[in-house]
Amino acid sequence: MKDRIKKHVDHLFADIYETKQLSELKEEIRGNLLEKINDLIAKGDNANAAFEKAVSDLGDMSELVDSLKKASETKFNEAMFKQVPLDKKHVIGYTIASVCTLLGLMLGGIAYLQYEDLYRTLLFAVPFILVAAPIFIYFGLTQETVHDYGMNKRRALSYSIASEIILLGAAFSGMLYFQDRTLPFILITFMPFVIVAAIMFVYLGLTEKSRTKMDSEWAKQWISYYSDPQSYAVSGSISGALWIFCIGAFFLVGFMWSWKYSWITFVVAVGCQLLIEAYFAARRKKQSV
Repeated sequence: MKDRIKKHVDHLFADIYETKQLSELKEEIRGNLLEKINDLIAKGDNANAAFEKAVSDLGDMSELVDSLKKASETKFNEAMFKQVPLDKKHVIGYTIASVCTLLGLMLGGIAYLQYEDLYRTLLFAVPFILVAAPIFIYFGLTQETVHDYGMNKRRALSYSIASEIILLGAAFSGMLYFQDRTLPFILITFMPFVIVAAIMFVYLGLTEKSRTKMDSEWAKQWISYYSDPQSYAVSGSISGALWIFCIGAFFLVGFMWSWKYSWITFVVAVGCQLLIEAYFAARRKKQSV
């Protein structure tokens, strides 16, 4: 009988996120039902009739369920979507990186308008981008968000260095391309940068620890209940493959045809990324209905 009562009460609150308060409420309802059923059985009712009568006397629980669900969703939204203000270091870091990026784009644009030469344009723009990119990466990884704590400073610095190595290799290979070096020579020059950066990324990825804010049991249970880990894993794998392909296509188009058209690969990748996000968002919404 206890199992039957438990299944019935769990079914009543099946759409409600399991909190400590809800567990206590369900335990109280189960206890009241069991007491009522035992009283009815003692008065001569059989087990099935006593169960049905006790459930009937419990009344309509829809209003209580709706109120609990609304309160649960409100609590989740407040906890998971509140803004985390930036500290002064991150504000300064983002500002410096943004200024460097804007200076690079402005000087590169001026150089292109004056000389109409892509090589000179890159010579003016790339140094500023090489400065801004690792700053953005470092402060982006060390920034605390609603969902995650900031990354350890040394680890974030390692990610920044690995990214800078890739960018330096790309910049150096681009200079060789404009000097009319052969494609095999350019690729051979680029490979050491890729290998070193790949080793760093693999090591950092394999030793990465979770930074997700899971301090409360409530947050753990909510995310476990409402998220679809398999969906997120597939989405992440597809997105990762997309951007790896995009970077490869960028250099392939640039080296094989023209750098004037290589930027199109990023436009296509961004469009595909948005489609991927829209598809999996619709899928998760459909599954939650």
